[in-house]
Amino acid sequence: MGYPISVRRDGGFATQGGVMRRTGGRAGAAWTARVAAVLVTAAVLAACGSGDSDDETSGDGGSTTVSLWHFYNTPDTPTGAALQNLLDRYEEEHEGVTIEPRHIPYADFARTLLQAAAGGDLPDIALINAFTTQSMAEAGVIQDLSDRVEDWGEQDAYFETSWNTTQGDGSTYGIPHVADAYAVYYNEAMFAEAGLEPPTTWAEMQDVATQLATGDRYGLAFSGIEGDEGATALIIRMLAAGADPSDIDSPEGVAALTQFSDMIAAGAVSNGVLTWTEEDAKNQFANGQAAMMINSATYVSVLAEEYPELQWNVALLPSDAEASTFLSAENLTISATSENADAAWDIITWMQEPDVLAEYLPERNKLAARDDVDTGDDPIRAVFAEQLQHAWAPEGTLAAASSEVFTHIQSAMQAAVSGAASPEDALADAQAKIDEALANVE
Repeated sequence: MGYPISVRRDGGFATQGGVMRRTGGRAGAAWTARVAAVLVTAAVLAACGSGDSDDETSGDGGSTTVSLWHFYNTPDTPTGAALQNLLDRYEEEHEGVTIEPRHIPYADFARTLLQAAAGGDLPDIALINAFTTQSMAEAGVIQDLSDRVEDWGEQDAYFETSWNTTQGDGSTYGIPHVADAYAVYYNEAMFAEAGLEPPTTWAEMQDVATQLATGDRYGLAFSGIEGDEGATALIIRMLAAGADPSDIDSPEGVAALTQFSDMIAAGAVSNGVLTWTEEDAKNQFANGQAAMMINSATYVSVLAEEYPELQWNVALLPSDAEASTFLSAENLTISATSENADAAWDIITWMQEPDVLAEYLPERNKLAARDDVDTGDDPIRAVFAEQLQHAWAPEGTLAAASSEVFTHIQSAMQAAVSGAASPEDALADAQAKIDEALANVE
């Protein structure tokens, strides 16, 4: 989800990055019976592992090689280059330590990690989607870091929603790496010409988007593509209405979906959103075909660097009953069988030092998951940082089945917008599938 994480989903998730792609996807995998055998095998192997064993060295002068798996793209891309630069900096500052990163595409990452667990070939560090942390812990793929965290003593520096994604059954299984949040990008020139201000409520959003829609221009753009990424904007709207994303067949859920359907029917939003990724929404906004977009911090530097003539700014998401955004995030974890756990922990905690993050985050186009990082005087990133304090992320059973659940939410929007079903019927149908998905979580 740019990273809810958003995650894009990078994505941050998403994309990839983050908004969890984020941008390559953001939501956690659905852990069902079809992978039960792999999970059981992984748990058995993990039980035999030695997370507390001494660090293994290469035998040449006490040097240590630590493997790290991630889905941030290859080093020849901006996302991959930012991570590689960070790892290179650690090696320069820590003689005798070599970090061997491996990029695995987001769509294959969780499956590959589970297969590696079954084969006894896990990396030392796995940079995973925040929403899969609990499932990976339950599968025995990653180790309990509670004692290390207690000695470290920096857990209170993290935003609560980000830190909660590292928890499982009262223990800590990861450290938040970066975070992403969604906000409203708006075209300052278009707003000035129309004499409008950024909307602060969803009623105002509908009114402003309608007024700004003219000719080939739409008032608002967002991703509504099939799959979990395309559910992010609607989930944000549902959260604002006070709806629970696991219980969408409610008056609040109906109100949210009805408003989106009405805006599309009125031309305030293009029905093309049903085919748009977050990258597509960015392109619509950057090319002046949309006056506003809902997107993650992933695109802040992209717009500034690639569209220098574009006059734009960022505002907090509109509120209703609530004022929430979608968290897109990743966690740093140590595998249950790592023989380099101490070295891995040192790398992870170094990567989370505030001064290290202050240099890394702008290049990575993400936000800090902790509140003691100097973001400088950038007012746009300050808006995202404020928005992050009101971030929502799935927990527990919903986190485990989030990809499947979010896909059903997008399907409800598709059915309502296309006229195949009323908002009420579309949500009722989606709810039945969501209930089944949640019931199937192991």
